[in-house]
Amino acid sequence: MQRLFCAIFSIAVLTAPAVADQTDPRLDGLFEELRVGDAIRAEENIGRIIEIWSDAQSDTVDILYKRAEMSANNGAFDLSAALLDHVVGLAPNFAQGYAMRGAVRLAQEDRAGAIEDFSKVLELEPRQFEVRTALAEILLTAGEERDAYEMFQKVLEWNPHDEHVRNRARKLREDLDGQEI
Repeated sequence: MQRLFCAIFSIAVLTAPAVADQTDPRLDGLFEELRVGDAIRAEENIGRIIEIWSDAQSDTVDILYKRAEMSANNGAFDLSAALLDHVVGLAPNFAQGYAMRGAVRLAQEDRAGAIEDFSKVLELEPRQFEVRTALAEILLTAGEERDAYEMFQKVLEWNPHDEHVRNRARKLREDLDGQEI
């Protein structure tokens, strides 16, 4: 569970202030380059995408978000969750706020809350490949291999350079071989 939290929490940890959120028109070009480009530039493009996603376009929300991030990094998940409640209350269209709150909820073993937040992220930003990865892992722990496989495939549509996801999908495909997918 801690490893899954770390993977999901990297969504927030790798961020720096930028100039927009998931509605930024630069995202389309970055995603296209990520989808068709080479692996060498993939890491850079992922960083730029996450940077853009992580700006709430509000100084107040950005401060709360950073404090929530610091609290979670220090293991103060209750404080982080409370701050993130304010983040999503003040900025209900800020997908990254829900992504981080979902990661914190998962760390608190609130799987239903995490799924709720991750679903909201995908409603706001369907290309959020790291949240899709987290949901696929949750589906796997629930024994939903077919659904997890489909979710991993969605991740690879947006980020075909994720070796971990590619390996997980390949393994699931082998496990499900002969079964209807």
